[in-house]
Amino acid sequence: MIRLELDKLKKELPLLPEGEPNLPEDVAHSSVVMPVFHKNGQDGFLLQKRNPNLASHPGQISFPGGVKDLEDKDLLHTALREWEEEMGAPDKELSVIGNYRGQLTHTGFHITPFLAKYSGDFRFEFNPEEVERIIILELDRLWEAPFYSIKGRRKPDSPLLEVFYFDIEEGLLWGATARIIVDFLREHAGFDRSPILRTPNLSSAPFLDVKKYE
Repeated sequence: MIRLELDKLKKELPLLPEGEPNLPEDVAHSSVVMPVFHKNGQDGFLLQKRNPNLASHPGQISFPGGVKDLEDKDLLHTALREWEEEMGAPDKELSVIGNYRGQLTHTGFHITPFLAKYSGDFRFEFNPEEVERIIILELDRLWEAPFYSIKGRRKPDSPLLEVFYFDIEEGLLWGATARIIVDFLREHAGFDRSPILRTPNLSSAPFLDVKKYE
């Protein structure tokens, strides 16, 4: 079973509303909420499946969040604003614990994750223009779901990258969101499951059709 010790995490994780020092300047700065819940004896994350008609990352499973607006005072404000706009729930239902390590994506974004404890009633008036559905992901499901990865380089001289894929019942959890979850659980929850390494079999995102292996 995967358990999160939130009191310990609050001591270990910094709380940096502006994000990490020296963020790259040539990318779009964005942030997400990593909403942790405890329900029926299980810990989990709240995720969303994006509307398939969106121009950016259509249909992908992600944490609530988005790009920093000029009016946002900091990246924490961005994440909480996007939580309210996308999830349709007040930010008072979140208790922010701290920052997790940022992620730089190949699509030109730097993502700053903020871990937060969710204490609401799981009733979300989500924005259907942006969100297709809310996903209540119990962490123990990640022990059972088919788990794959691919490795490659963006350019011949670039570092070797690994992309993770979980085939959960709500869809394919992959990309930056899967990377954040896997790294976080490995560091803070003893998640030591190894993915099955596959060769990309699609020429465009998500680059892997996992159904061919089931």
